[in-house]
Amino acid sequence: MRQRGYLYILTSANSELVKIGGTNYPPMKRIREINAAAPYRSLGPWTLFDFREVYDWRTVEYDLHYAFRSKQVRTPPGQKELFRLPPQIARARLMNLNPEQIVSKPRIDRMFQDEEFARFLAQLFSFTGILNWIDIQGAWTFTLFPSTGGGRFYTINIGPHEVAFASSPTAASEVVCHTIVMDLLIRDFSNVRQWLHKHGGCLRENTYASALPRSLSVAFKGSFEAALEFIHLDGVRRALLAYWCEGLTLLKEKGLTSCYSRHHNWNAVAALRMRVLSCL
Repeated sequence: MRQRGYLYILTSANSELVKIGGTNYPPMKRIREINAAAPYRSLGPWTLFDFREVYDWRTVEYDLHYAFRSKQVRTPPGQKELFRLPPQIARARLMNLNPEQIVSKPRIDRMFQDEEFARFLAQLFSFTGILNWIDIQGAWTFTLFPSTGGGRFYTINIGPHEVAFASSPTAASEVVCHTIVMDLLIRDFSNVRQWLHKHGGCLRENTYASALPRSLSVAFKGSFEAALEFIHLDGVRRALLAYWCEGLTLLKEKGLTSCYSRHHNWNAVAALRMRVLSCL
């Protein structure tokens, strides 16, 4: 019977080996287990190098292990998932998985069909540094084309509430509505206030009861090119990092998972991450 789950490639600064494994629960939890117990703990700490969510993780895991069987190592004793090969080689194998195995692939294809949208997401992920928190996916979540609120292009949650989303155009308005949560310090930047005034924008404090102190929701209307222009205004990145990084740090310290983790699109994050890396 096919079992939906995750394939992961782990690397460690304390080892030349890579760990290739699979699990039926999110990698964040599995990485904590690996770093806490023998036989892998002695070579850690391990971090997530690459990953995919697939429809039949045991079969895909077996195929990967079989493909790299000549590179498999037997030490330390009690393990069968360590390989002596560059992690990029293992990643290439993940990138060439049968498309029918990839969960939510039609939505990912739809994302990349809209180049302006895909470019905005890639730059948002890079600009906010959220890809530096790749190991705690599930504490933060990303969904593509959810049905929330009458239809959206995407939603990013950090813990219990949204920190960024774009609502789909409606019959009453053909313009995309954007909302991004950040720190109150954004009010110190007059250029941001002027830009928002030109784009039908507004600032709202404490939109979410579960938000951290000093939260401010910034809303405006426009294309994804306009949204890109906004996030690159002086002051925006500082305000974003001030709020997003604090929230992510607290979640990591407490080992918490978002209530929206079941909606997280792992493969979309992997695809956007590859796009960002290719531009470096």
